[in-house]
Amino acid sequence: MKIKIGVIFGGKSVEHELSIMTAVQAMEHIDQEKYEVVPIYITKDLQMYSGGMLRHIDSFKDFDLIRHYAKRVNLVNKKGRFVLETTGLIRREYNEIHLAFPMMHGANTEDGSIQGYLQILGIPYVGNNIYTSSLGQDKVFVKQILEQNGLPVTNYIWFFASDYLNNKEELFKKMEKLHYPLVIKPATLGSSIGIAVINRKEELESAIEKAIKFDRKVIVEEKINNLVEYNCSVLGTYDKMQVSDIEEFICDDNIRQYKDKYTKYNEEDAKIKRICPAKIGVRLKDEIERDAKEVYRLINAQGTARIDFLYDNKNKKIYIDEVNTIPNYFSYHLWEDKNISYKVLLEYMIKDAIKLINIKDDMDLVLDMDLMKGLTAKDIREMK
Repeated sequence: MKIKIGVIFGGKSVEHELSIMTAVQAMEHIDQEKYEVVPIYITKDLQMYSGGMLRHIDSFKDFDLIRHYAKRVNLVNKKGRFVLETTGLIRREYNEIHLAFPMMHGANTEDGSIQGYLQILGIPYVGNNIYTSSLGQDKVFVKQILEQNGLPVTNYIWFFASDYLNNKEELFKKMEKLHYPLVIKPATLGSSIGIAVINRKEELESAIEKAIKFDRKVIVEEKINNLVEYNCSVLGTYDKMQVSDIEEFICDDNIRQYKDKYTKYNEEDAKIKRICPAKIGVRLKDEIERDAKEVYRLINAQGTARIDFLYDNKNKKIYIDEVNTIPNYFSYHLWEDKNISYKVLLEYMIKDAIKLINIKDDMDLVLDMDLMKGLTAKDIREMK
């Protein structure tokens, strides 16, 4: 019998459409001889659907198609079986999964939310756990951990939206320690959503107000002039990992825009130029690979993650920018020259997840301590 992989995607996220694109592409590359793919699509209003039609991108161009032809379901644990059950008065088993594979992007999904949901239900899943996922989603948390461990990050400050709304001038004084140009980002979003680059103080208010429309937490960083961007993916576990090729990004704009990142790449007219493998010296290559593996280890990553770097070409200094715990399209293209195809990349991730299930089976995750034996309602009221 084939292992049934429940590919979970969509969700209430500003990166909903990107999640669909990642999942549809990846479902084509999961080894069909070993696994049966079960699509599980979560709409923006948090309804769950399943059905073979959800493997095809055309199905998402008209939601009425999904509503009429896919099956609305709930995911439940039935005595250790993970069942997709139809909704309504009469509930029937529609399908079953053995392993979940989250392919979601952004806040409310990739940030540990979907992992926590699956963990509560007792459903094993592929990829990073709750803690790694929530860490990776928050740019401030990542920078703080990297700083504490001596890894290089750009100068920055962060604040809550309420800090800005209640004491704007005090916040601006703190920002005077930073040098322009500055990059203003929502702290827990990805894909360049809500980001602005500013060159003078007069632009601060509009940039911050743009960011707090998307997030209650904002980070302000010094922008590197003479910037080169590099990406490197890591695969495996914290104690056994391998690194991908390093990719160089060359962008005409100050920042890579959401639409430019995820529309079909056309080398001739693209605003973003990709060079993979990057044409860099051995010393820089070694430094990026070493730091990528150290970041992966520090956040206890599992499956895969992509580490983004910023390089100051003038001062010849590398900085760690962001961590992507479910990178778009799993950054499969970074592995091609390493003789790891998309199918093999997904296979590695699935096998690591299965291996982790076996390890957890040997751990004491529940303790039966008979704490409530003999307790009365009076005892509970008087406890301190």
